Amino acid sequence: MYLQYPTPRGIIRVVLPALLVAQFIVWPVTGLVNPHLGIAATELTLLWFIALYVRRNRLVSEDLLLLNATPVSTMLLVVPTALAGSLLVGELDFHVSALLRQFDWPTPTGLQRSIIEIQLVRSLLDLPKIGLSVVFLPGVCEELFFRGFVLTGMYVHLGTKRALFISAALFALAHFNPWQFPALFAMGLLFAVLVYWTHSIYPAILAHCTNNAFSVTGINLRTHYGLDGLASGDPLSAVAILLSALVLCGGLWAVSRGERVMPLVTSEEDPYVPRRHTANR
Repeated sequence: MYLQYPTPRGIIRVVLPALLVAQFIVWPVTGLVNPHLGIAATELTLLWFIALYVRRNRLVSEDLLLLNATPVSTMLLVVPTALAGSLLVGELDFHVSALLRQFDWPTPTGLQRSIIEIQLVRSLLDLPKIGLSVVFLPGVCEELFFRGFVLTGMYVHLGTKRALFISAALFALAHFNPWQFPALFAMGLLFAVLVYWTHSIYPAILAHCTNNAFSVTGINLRTHYGLDGLASGDPLSAVAILLSALVLCGGLWAVSRGERVMPLVTSEEDPYVPRRHTANR
């Protein structure tokens, strides 16, 4: 029933204050103490807003956030698919950055430095905090927020295409990094498609964590050993692009054909289901 899901207006009323509080209140305060603490606090703030909404409206979090079981075979397919997607998105980001430099609008040096420093492993003691704040928490919190709360509500009321687009666009905008908007949008779209085809949030969480771990690995290999193969410092070869595209397409095809443990909630766009109005604002 559509009564169980927030309307687009209700979603925006949660998303906007959540992002503003997280980015302009929580992050400046906690980030001054420690950047990794700031990231963790920012991510948990998004989760807190969802929890408040679910409790206030007495919703079933398992349904809204798509906490449905996923076959192990599907989860195994997600890892190479996410890795291939990360390579292609990194390639897109490289060319977008080059184009922006042509228009004299390069990514600010300070932003580039902060992105690298947050992911840089200087000792073994850095691994747990980077793993938690950069890899795990963003993967869990952002997926529950954008692909659980946002995507599900938008899908129920607006249909598949608009839900996929809006969730990916809000995900990209939420990073407040216009220089990487195309790459973030593409990655958000990949995560959204995984959720739509599997009817579960867990493949997107795994894909997001895989992408972040891939980024951390690439930056550290480039910084400590001068290897650019996994980072976007140099363009990929044509062979690498082709192989990545094949793995990505093959992985998505296999995921789309895989078993779904739970059915996906019906959208109002479905002509075979009568429309219902929602009480959630």
